[in-house]
Amino acid sequence: FVAGANTVRVVYPRLLEERSSVGEMMVKVHDDLTLNLKKGSVAARELRVLTEENGRLVTRFYNGEDIERNLYEDEEKIASVMVTKTESGVRMEGLVSQTHRIKPMPVSEKSEDGVVPHEIHEIEHKEMLDKTLTYKSNVSESAASERALSSRAIVPTQVTVEVFIVLDTWHHRHFQSTKHALWYLCVMINAANIRYRDASNPEVRLLLTGVEKAVDENYVVSAKDDNGYLFDDGTIPKFRKYAVSQKTAYGHPDIVFLMTGRDVFTVYQGKVTD
Repeated sequence: FVAGANTVRVVYPRLLEERSSVGEMMVKVHDDLTLNLKKGSVAARELRVLTEENGRLVTRFYNGEDIERNLYEDEEKIASVMVTKTESGVRMEGLVSQTHRIKPMPVSEKSEDGVVPHEIHEIEHKEMLDKTLTYKSNVSESAASERALSSRAIVPTQVTVEVFIVLDTWHHRHFQSTKHALWYLCVMINAANIRYRDASNPEVRLLLTGVEKAVDENYVVSAKDDNGYLFDDGTIPKFRKYAVSQKTAYGHPDIVFLMTGRDVFTVYQGKVTD
C-alpha cells in the first residue's frame, strides 16, 4: 500500500467476536484500536483483466465475488482491509484508518501462542501540487445548457460509477499475482467509497470493473531512458487517447484511471517539480 513514514508499530490482531451469518466481526488490533468490521463490496460480478501472455494480448475474467470475499470495512474508523482467519487469529492487510496501514509480518515470527504479528505503518502524506487541466468540450453552449436542464430533471438517487484501472509496469510488478493486485485495488476503492458516503443527491458508489496490466506504454512520457519518472502534462493527453481507443476492450467504463509506480513530475512556473 501507500509508502509510509519510518514509524512502525508491531501489533497482534485478535478476533474478539464474529457473526459470520451477517458478515461481521470485531477485531482488536491493539489496545487503542478495535475495528467493528462488516463486509465490503466494490467489485463487479465479473472482472476483466487485460494482460500480455506469450507475446499476445489476452483478456481473462475473474469472479468479483470471489476476489472481494475477504474485504471488510469499518466506516467509522475509515478502515478498509482484507481479512483472512487462521487457526490462531486473523491476518489483515490494508488501511486501518486515514493515517495508518497494516500488513502481516513473516509467518516465521509468530508469537508464543501462534498469533501472526503485523506491522502498522504511518502513511506519508506528501505536499502535492494540484494543477487544473483545461477541459475543451466540443458541445455547443446551447446544447450543453439543454443537457444540463434535462439532467437536473432526472437526477437518480444513486449513481454507480464504473471504474477501469490501468496499472503501469512500475506498479504491477510489485504484486505476486493478478489476484493480489485485484485485492489491493478493492481495498483502495472501498476506502474511497467510504468517503463518498457523505455525498447525497445523488449518492455515489464506485464499482471496479476491470484492470489492465500494462506492457507497452506508448502513452507514457518520461525522462530519458524511462528511469522511473512520468511527465504529467505529456502523459495525460496521450493516455486519454489510448483509453478511448480501448473503451470496447475495457467494457465501456465511466472512468479509466492510470495508476503508476513512477514518480510524477511536472513543469510549474518554468521549473521542473514533483
